[in-house]
Amino acid sequence: MTDKKTIETKDSAENATLLKILGRLLSVLDASISGKDRSVLVAELSNINLDGVPEAEKNLASELVKRALLSLDH
Repeated sequence: MTDKKTIETKDSAENATLLKILGRLLSVLDASISGKDRSVLVAELSNINLDGVPEAEKNLASELVKRALLSLDH
């Protein structure tokens, strides 16, 4: 049986990897998108609906969206 601490450590490592990947993707997006396209993307991300996403994943999804908005909305 896997203990809770092992699962949390694994989840943390997976989340850190996802956040690194997101950072790289956002850098590419940031360099290639501008003007109206950027505004549309920011608006869509600002209004993203996380209903139906399990609570455990909702926090990570919220963090991913927040980082995306911070990266794009400057």
